[in-house]
Amino acid sequence: MSDEEQVARYTLQWQVHLLRLQPQKAWGAGAVMLFASVLTGVAFRSAGMGLLALVLLWLATREYWLPVRYYVNEKGAGVRYLGAAFDITWERVKYVTVTPEGVKLSPLPPRSRLEPFRGVTLRFADNREQVLEAIAFWREPATGKRTN
Repeated sequence: MSDEEQVARYTLQWQVHLLRLQPQKAWGAGAVMLFASVLTGVAFRSAGMGLLALVLLWLATREYWLPVRYYVNEKGAGVRYLGAAFDITWERVKYVTVTPEGVKLSPLPPRSRLEPFRGVTLRFADNREQVLEAIAFWREPATGKRTN
């Protein structure tokens, strides 16, 4: 396989929309958000505070409500959705954790206290093997190691 064919094969872009994959969770999530917003409005005696709580809760859960775009390429990997962009270069990846839902690329060692809060998580969209192959392909020249 030529270099150009390998680059094309291992340069990936895909999208995951959790609302479409798990629509049954929308009612529960929406109800909890609305309840918390009403409770906040009543507690502060302000409709504005209730609305602010609703907006903040929606922003905190926007990864569920909106489509999320993922990519893996020669420079690194990343996630993009409304108002948020998370990227990591291959040189910064120190640890890879594979789960049934996705793969986490972390700049910290696995036993670091900050590790759960740092890094980039790529969700699979029926492309698990393809994503893992691409990560192994791009990461090896950057670090000289295979993924865990």
